[in-house]
Amino acid sequence: MRGLLVLAAIIAASMAHVASAAVIVQTDSEQNALSGFNGFDTQLGALNKVTLTVDLSKSRGWVVSAPAGSATTANVAWTIDGSWQLRSDNVALGTPLVALAGAGTTMVPLNRRNGPNNFGFFEVVARGSATFAFDPAQFLNRGVTFNGYDYGQTVASGDTSFSGVPLGGAINQLQGGCIVRDGNPITPGEDFCGSANYTLTYDYTPAVPEPGTWALMIAGFATTGAALRRRRRQMPAAA
Repeated sequence: MRGLLVLAAIIAASMAHVASAAVIVQTDSEQNALSGFNGFDTQLGALNKVTLTVDLSKSRGWVVSAPAGSATTANVAWTIDGSWQLRSDNVALGTPLVALAGAGTTMVPLNRRNGPNNFGFFEVVARGSATFAFDPAQFLNRGVTFNGYDYGQTVASGDTSFSGVPLGGAINQLQGGCIVRDGNPITPGEDFCGSANYTLTYDYTPAVPEPGTWALMIAGFATTGAALRRRRRQMPAAA
């Protein structure tokens, strides 16, 4: 009997130690139809901290031109210093920004013709990552869906600079066109212009049984032990 009580106490202490911290991690993305995040079930315990990590890779489409009979390609160097804004269906979470940056050089064939100019399409890519901490009260038994917008999708946003534009040529951003495949621009919609991935983490303290519940558990151990002891006494001795 004493041994069972000691065992029950050890189990109770172990469970209390495990209950000191726990984590729930959920993921979503703008390419996954924005399924959203489940709210924190308060029956699980006390929510201490909520963090959201955003990882971005966003593209934009451009067109560069040159007078016909001059350059047949354009070696365009580009640099991006932009912003992406986090949005959600809960206004209390605000609209923080994630910095977007990128740089590269693209060799663009000027194999299209429009009046006196030859032209070609290309895309640029900006990346960024950030982690935000939110008020846990905004997630108690309440789901949320995050979305965002790349300011660089706005024509004339001014967040991209270029060099290497052919003499007498020009460079212009495409409205909505953010991906170039086989020399042709594609307009899939801002959410699909690259990727936006979300990781939401709940850090919480699990609920622990009330003292009365522990007492019932220990009493259950004791009752079971007593029954086993009586059963052993009633068994006939081996011949």
